[in-house]
Amino acid sequence: MKLFNPTSLTCFILLASIFANTSPLLSQTQKPVKSQTVTYTVTDMGCSTDQKILETALYRKKGIKKVAIQADKITITFNPQKISNEEIIKVIENTGTCEDPNDKIHKVKSSTL
Repeated sequence: MKLFNPTSLTCFILLASIFANTSPLLSQTQKPVKSQTVTYTVTDMGCSTDQKILETALYRKKGIKKVAIQADKITITFNPQKISNEEIIKVIENTGTCEDPNDKIHKVKSSTL
């Protein structure tokens, strides 16, 4: 007695491969990347033009989603798979001012998650 003929075996393999690609276990391992929000305390933020220059420099980096600057606090929402906390600090500290674009006076004093 034959349990499977070639046609039914092919259909079974095809259906098994379709369900294997849509299994709940597979979808659980491919979760979307969550954004991370960090607030940095920065020295020598100067005028609003300095803030705009810094904001522009941050938005030019891949992975930066939102930048909010108030006085010496910068709150940044970013994708940690595209840009790291250390890279963000480098951008902040290597951005100049409106008076001297080569003057790297901004220093990150602290950051909070």
